[in-house]
Amino acid sequence: MNRWKVTNNWRNFSKMRRNVNHKDKESDCSASPQPLGFSTWLITLEHSDESNKNYGAMPAVTNYIFFMGGRFRTISGTKVLSILVLALVIAPMVLFSIFETRKQWNLGTACRVLVVLFYYFWITCFASFIRTATTDPGVLPRNIHVPTVINDYELPQEYYNIITLPTSDPCERSVDVKYCPTCRIWRPPRASHCSTCETCIMTHDHHCVWVNNCIGQRNYRYFLAFLSSCTITAATCIASCSIHISKVAHASDSPVAILLVIYCGLGFCYPFILLIYHVFLTGTQQTTREYLKTVQSKTAVFHKITSPQNNAFDKKNIFSNMISLICEPRGLSLVSARSRHSKGDWRFLNLPQPHSFQKA
Repeated sequence: MNRWKVTNNWRNFSKMRRNVNHKDKESDCSASPQPLGFSTWLITLEHSDESNKNYGAMPAVTNYIFFMGGRFRTISGTKVLSILVLALVIAPMVLFSIFETRKQWNLGTACRVLVVLFYYFWITCFASFIRTATTDPGVLPRNIHVPTVINDYELPQEYYNIITLPTSDPCERSVDVKYCPTCRIWRPPRASHCSTCETCIMTHDHHCVWVNNCIGQRNYRYFLAFLSSCTITAATCIASCSIHISKVAHASDSPVAILLVIYCGLGFCYPFILLIYHVFLTGTQQTTREYLKTVQSKTAVFHKITSPQNNAFDKKNIFSNMISLICEPRGLSLVSARSRHSKGDWRFLNLPQPHSFQKA
């Protein structure tokens, strides 16, 4: 599958839909938009008619909240565990900087190297967390494939079927495509609808409650960078603080170093296990969502991760699979929060709940 072609096709679909009823609304579109107020620009909690910027319209059809003119986003109506994670990431850096940096810098070259590595990987961890939690995971535009606008937008029965796309693979492996009745689109391969975000995501891996955002095609690499840099930062802090403890006469002389060793030791476990889990998943060319569908067990974490026989994306090589999934092109942002749209753009309209002919 050529993901880049799929992305470009969806971009073309978006442009086509933005031209719907353009002639009827030409006079409205020509009017200059009202400037956004500073409070709305700073935090956009709900649909705003003050501007034609996408971030002012997206809260009407999704659960996103935007900050600083659409530069950052998060999800409304959820437990904001990402704030807790951010505090847990910042805390060891603050303690290390106040109590340990100067002492360890004077202990020799080895400790100086560890101090530099600690700050380097911590900055990488912090930056990748922000990008994972607040950027576009690969949101697909809504209302691209609306079959009819009469009879309450009823859907033909065939729209509830699964379309099987043939492949060139001789082993009869295929790719399934489904229609999303909520977003009114035929989803590209590996895309899925997230009920928390209320939108379809390209190459949807899972919705992560710890970053309060979906993990998809456009932020998956940042998610893996966050996990790997987090574990390396914790390991570096443990190593440097352990050296400091070994060089003092009594362990009680360096209480903060002991605290950091315990703190980072506990904080190392979960992201390291999650990182190993995703390394094995990428090695079999599977997303978390695809893997859980094949296992169908509440204890899926204890099952051996293997690639199903009908996996059309499996390249039969662990390293090729990892490179293909981790390093795949992020693609274009199909619904850029900072872009403008014309008045009456169907991508930002809440259409009535669809139904089939049989339900009518």
